[in-house]
Amino acid sequence: MPGVNRRSTARVLTLLLSCFAPISGWCEDSSGLTALVQRVQSFYRNSGGIVANFTQTLESRTLQSPQEEKGTMYLKAPGRMRWEYSQPRGKLAVCDGKKVFLYLPDDRQVLVGTLQDLDAGALVTRLLLGETSLSSQFKVEEEQEADGRDTRSLRLIPKAPDFPYESLTVEVWADRGAIRRIGMLDPLGNRMEYRFDDIRVRQSISEKLFSYQIPRGVEIQTFGGGRETATPSP
Repeated sequence: MPGVNRRSTARVLTLLLSCFAPISGWCEDSSGLTALVQRVQSFYRNSGGIVANFTQTLESRTLQSPQEEKGTMYLKAPGRMRWEYSQPRGKLAVCDGKKVFLYLPDDRQVLVGTLQDLDAGALVTRLLLGETSLSSQFKVEEEQEADGRDTRSLRLIPKAPDFPYESLTVEVWADRGAIRRIGMLDPLGNRMEYRFDDIRVRQSISEKLFSYQIPRGVEIQTFGGGRETATPSP
């Protein structure tokens, strides 16, 4: 299901990148919810850099068993991230703050796009610039404690009827503000979950991690599905 994986990767990049938006972009006027979101955004904006292990699980009616991918994620404000997959080995997603690259080694293919290409219209740009609020796109509800007193869970219900997911759940460590889990449910009943473990702060992460050179001999496409003319690395 490569198509599902590409769309889901794009959506989770959008959601994580929105952590860098001003606090008004996340929630409605609720003091408890605002305080929680403030911790989340402070963690991701003021930590210098963040490294975490991730596990990505897809449950689909078309799959005999859940499909699992895993690796290491690097985050650095503003809007830069790198996903190094150990399973499947060689898969890589890089965002340099403007452009996004997704390398699929089994397909010998690189998907290229801008931050705006990761979502419909200019939603991502507006979130990053703080020009719109997440509450204008979602109904935000706080769920019961997810896994004990240390975690809290937010349910995001999209208001737009054509949004590709029926709901999203964001589970965070209440004291640190670190995101522990992101769950997504689409209208067909497919579930995608991203779980983050061993989350640690790194004050200095090399800028080289967030640059990408397209290798020779690969097919280059845009996130919209079209081909793109690009110069591969030497």
